[in-house]
Amino acid sequence: MKRYLVLLFLISITALPAFCQQITISGTVLDEYGHPLGGASIKTKNSTALAISDANGQFQMDAAKGDILVISYPDFKESEVKVANPVAALSIRLTKRDISLRDTVNVLYETKDANKILGAVSTIYTNQLTTTPSPTYAYALAGRLPGLYTQQTRGWTATNSNALVSQDVDGLYYPAAGTIGAKGPNDNMEIMLRLRGQAPVTMIDGVQRDIYTIDPENIESVSLLKDALSTILLGQRSSRGVLLVTTKKPIAGTPHVSLSAQTGIQTPLSLPDPLPAYQYAYLYNEAQTNEGNPLAYTYQDFEAYRNGTDPYGHPDVDWFNTILKKNSLINRYSLNVTGGGTAARYAVGLSYLDQQGLFKGSNPAYETNATIKRYSINSTIDVNVTKEFTTKLQIYARVQDGNQPGGTTDGIISGMYNTPGNAYPVFNPNGSFGGTQAYSSNLYARLTNSGYLQDYTRDILANLELNYNFDSFIKGLWAKAQTNLSVYSSNSVNRTAGVPSYKLSIDASGDSIYNRYGAISDQTNVFNLTYSAQYWYLQTALGYTRQFGKHNINAKLFYDQHQSIFNYDLPETNHNIAATAAYNFGGKYFAEAAINYSGNDRYPPGHQFGWFYAAGLGWNITQENFIKNNSSLNWINNLKLRATYGKTGNDNVGYFSWRESFRIDIVNPTYPISTSRASQGVAQQTILANPNITWEKADKFNVGLDVALFNNHFHFTGDYYINRYYDLLQLRGKQPALIGLAYPLENLGISRYAGAEFSATYQNNYRNFHYYLTGNATLEQTKVLFSDEIQQKYDWNKRTGAPVGMQFGYVAEGLIQTQKEAESSAHIAGYTLQPGDIKYKDLNGDGTINQYDQTAIGEQKPLFYYGVNAGISFKGFDANILLQGVANRTYLLNDYSFSSGSQQAYTYIVGRWTPETAATATYPRLTPGINMNNDVASTFWMKNGEYFRIKNAEVGYTLPYQFTNHIKISSVRFFVNGLNLFTHAAFDRVDPEVYGQVYPIQRVINFGVNVKF
Repeated sequence: MKRYLVLLFLISITALPAFCQQITISGTVLDEYGHPLGGASIKTKNSTALAISDANGQFQMDAAKGDILVISYPDFKESEVKVANPVAALSIRLTKRDISLRDTVNVLYETKDANKILGAVSTIYTNQLTTTPSPTYAYALAGRLPGLYTQQTRGWTATNSNALVSQDVDGLYYPAAGTIGAKGPNDNMEIMLRLRGQAPVTMIDGVQRDIYTIDPENIESVSLLKDALSTILLGQRSSRGVLLVTTKKPIAGTPHVSLSAQTGIQTPLSLPDPLPAYQYAYLYNEAQTNEGNPLAYTYQDFEAYRNGTDPYGHPDVDWFNTILKKNSLINRYSLNVTGGGTAARYAVGLSYLDQQGLFKGSNPAYETNATIKRYSINSTIDVNVTKEFTTKLQIYARVQDGNQPGGTTDGIISGMYNTPGNAYPVFNPNGSFGGTQAYSSNLYARLTNSGYLQDYTRDILANLELNYNFDSFIKGLWAKAQTNLSVYSSNSVNRTAGVPSYKLSIDASGDSIYNRYGAISDQTNVFNLTYSAQYWYLQTALGYTRQFGKHNINAKLFYDQHQSIFNYDLPETNHNIAATAAYNFGGKYFAEAAINYSGNDRYPPGHQFGWFYAAGLGWNITQENFIKNNSSLNWINNLKLRATYGKTGNDNVGYFSWRESFRIDIVNPTYPISTSRASQGVAQQTILANPNITWEKADKFNVGLDVALFNNHFHFTGDYYINRYYDLLQLRGKQPALIGLAYPLENLGISRYAGAEFSATYQNNYRNFHYYLTGNATLEQTKVLFSDEIQQKYDWNKRTGAPVGMQFGYVAEGLIQTQKEAESSAHIAGYTLQPGDIKYKDLNGDGTINQYDQTAIGEQKPLFYYGVNAGISFKGFDANILLQGVANRTYLLNDYSFSSGSQQAYTYIVGRWTPETAATATYPRLTPGINMNNDVASTFWMKNGEYFRIKNAEVGYTLPYQFTNHIKISSVRFFVNGLNLFTHAAFDRVDPEVYGQVYPIQRVINFGVNVKF
């Protein structure tokens, strides 16, 4: 036995050197496109062996069989490879991190080191935008950025077909009244965006333009600049914060090509449930009875509706099923190419969108569905003219063509909500469109036979940037010049037609008689210019950036001019003359300040310019020796305190409102001239001028904390802010309207916005299993500090002191149950309360319900909104999900029965008050038309707006590189993603975001493929 043990020991000793024998490993590190990554780190997991890939991505190192190689590169996921023997040359492909944590961040007019930022800046990158299947990137912002509140308000874009000019009483054409002083065009009509309570200034690559239709594949990052220091260079436009979109920059090397193709299925959500015709008739009779009116329907009518025995005389049409499809398609294609050498580089992005609406029906002569077709290109060329002199030329262009039925998208949606199912049949027996005198326009005819409207949008933006480095003269000195020219136009073609409807009746002899309603008209052919905009921008800057030991200095002199011309308005020009200075000591202590002399030429002469300023301080505690030199605290990678304060402005100036304006009006009655009569046209003032108008202002304070822990796997950012807005333009409430003219807006209001924002991210990997979890939350509280409201008799009537935008109304105390209660309750003057009416709280106890009993009925708690995003990836598989929600929110939903008369009603009114259902009723007694007592703003109609959504999710699979490389393709990824996948709402009868008579919100299930080579 001992002999065998000794023999085994000798064999083990002999085999040990062979087992531990070092092997020379060689390989190439590649990116997603199969291009080499120079500078990648390759190390063994359990030793100190280390190699760095060269410019060709190649490396060579010694390792033992069984060792684990760990390959890493900034902003890419780590990859682990086990060493085998014999070993072939390795090809290791790295993929981008799901949550990018870059050393530099795109901020206003520059890229800045992340550790030097003192303001409140939040950024997301391409990977977080491309997982959302939608027509604009605004959809992808929901739940991803702290401080940004989003609400979808409609499911389809709004279009404008109104002409820019209209004919006045003198027979001449002038700019239409609604176009004068209009703001610039905005292609985001579906998503409301609020940054710390304000509508942000949207900037595309440093240029102010409200463009939301850029393909997410072309976007490098979206940054929110939320504090005064981050936006101060905008001067009179610095109060509202900035939504900064930065498109992708060229990457040197052989061409990087990415091609994506996607098809999505759109399904409408939260459609209401209309009453069937028999139930509608029964409840309408009940409403008539409640008001002492004669009955509108007989028992025979009920039976005919219920049994369907008379579909033409007693129709029962579900207009939602008649007008809307179950689903429709959205298709997107994008091609991105970048490459070049050290002297010149290029990036080109092409995209195409085809979105189909949900309307049913067709016409062989023309398209009747709502559609959008969009073509866009974004190209950038960077050229190193010399070692010191570089240029950049960018061109973005968009062509969008839209179509809608002649009845208009919004008109058909409104008719679908309001038309009762028993109003008329869709078709008569002879194939004509059904109708009545009250409903002379058949809804289905308006969709399929009333012609069509088309809109055409053309947009081009050209940006030229010049940079010169003066290091050969004065080290650290540099200069920059940038100019931009942008042109936008939109037109409409109106080819609508009038389609009559017919009502079938049977005469005494049994013959069919058709009575025609509505007018017949041929298709029109009208072309209108609906919007025109031209922008010109110029920026120059001279800067000095230098390091002296631990002292880092950055100073800049800045000037820019932004000119815009909208429609037929005179040009509006903004100027900014600014200086900035930043200092940091060894990356430990930071100080930064800026001052801006900013003006707008639409203010009164001599009062067009003002001073704006901001400053910030920062302290990176991890650079202190008690942390940096303490090995027990090496898990703390970053701990930075920062604070900023500034005075900012908002040029809410209007159109030369300091000057009087006039219009031509007709004076009636007419007066005789010879044998005829004529009217007199006179010039009348439209509104009082305000010669003292000035820009709105804000004092903005922000304090923040940035934390990175555990080898930068965990990141946390927290911000607290107080923003005081003053000189807000408001109508003076204490002026009587005695002179027959409207009063102008004046700089009167004061409001406060305060809140706290938090974001946290943890991402790590276990070998090649990568995972991340990131979340953000925002608390936002507002308060009206001063409003020049009319004299209020009671404190509860005052708008001052309430949250901004607070809904006021009556406090409902349930439904009146008995006649005795009705007679003893306070009531609105002129109205006799009945059992089943809403009972209101008599706040002042005078026995009458009037304006003195109105109080704040909305949510008083701070608005709370949040988002959570999680994802995993392993061996080509990846998945992620985005959860988004809002709390402490209410909204007013005016769902009155039968609307203004005999319009459609829905199943929720079945819960109306009757003597039999008094204890369980959820709706007031029914009345036809508007009820003077019940149909007013009150807590009865306030709904809980809290909700939680699975906003977005995606699952993908990337084919193995070993397979795709054989066919000369670097990457092939198949994916499925979705939008609005699940919603839990406190009040779920309607969608918590898109409610009212608008195009419905949609769920989208999207299938796609991405190919890189």
